[in-house]
Amino acid sequence: MDFEQLRAFYTVAQTKNFTKAAEMLHVVQSTVTTRIKQLEEKVGKPLFTRDKRSVKITQAGLTLLPYAERILKLANEALNEVAALQPYEDYLSIGSLNSIWTSILEPILKEYHYRYPHIAISTKTGHSADVIQFLLDNVIQIGIVYVPPSLPNFEVIPAWEDEIVLVSPPDDSILAATRVDARELRNLPLLFMNWGPPFDEWIRQTLPRSFVPKLHVDKAELAIDLVKEGLGVSLLTRSTVKADLAAGTLKEIAIVGSRPPKRSAYIVLPRDKKNKPSVEKWLGLMQEFGYSV
Repeated sequence: MDFEQLRAFYTVAQTKNFTKAAEMLHVVQSTVTTRIKQLEEKVGKPLFTRDKRSVKITQAGLTLLPYAERILKLANEALNEVAALQPYEDYLSIGSLNSIWTSILEPILKEYHYRYPHIAISTKTGHSADVIQFLLDNVIQIGIVYVPPSLPNFEVIPAWEDEIVLVSPPDDSILAATRVDARELRNLPLLFMNWGPPFDEWIRQTLPRSFVPKLHVDKAELAIDLVKEGLGVSLLTRSTVKADLAAGTLKEIAIVGSRPPKRSAYIVLPRDKKNKPSVEKWLGLMQEFGYSV
């Protein structure tokens, strides 16, 4: 498929307006119309229905849209990667979760940057599923995730285990006790963060089926801020709260009885990229920092 045709299709799909699409693409409207018609001839179906007032995407257009988006994204990533190599000897792109970047990988990234000035680096952030998709799309060479994929031609390396701990504000405004039975979590103002399997299984076994958290968050940093402000307690990985526990801005409450399972993290990379020099250097540096590779 022609990239310009796909770009015109994607832009019209986003704007629902041929005139606005032409302005964004810096071409005249007739050029956009021609590119759409040429693409429709290739796919054999209309991609839009249009009248004087509106432009609507068809079912064929909706089917094509995610593929067009991925093709254009991959083309842009490829151009960026090639461009990045010009003043450098090698290139490395790594993807992970925001909580892993801030609590684990940031010091490794800094050391890599200083130690290997001739290697260009780019980072990607998303949930585990996003990072796996980055790998499948060849956008990144290394992914570090909490949920290990089962994919052919990819190597999955257990890197570390992270303990899940209960934290509260440092004063006694929420909880004065220094320990709590796991079954009593139902009676606490729990700011709930789901750490995925097997944590969600432990929650189902520990708390009643009727339990519904009043506040459910999907970002560890947000949970930390809310706990500090006194909204409740939260179950978070030790790596994300390590600095706050040391500084005294959070307090750890020991869990008695059934304890949360540890959270495992995994390095995922294509087998044919493992011997790439920039990848080898990153894995070696992670090993220096004490992680399994």
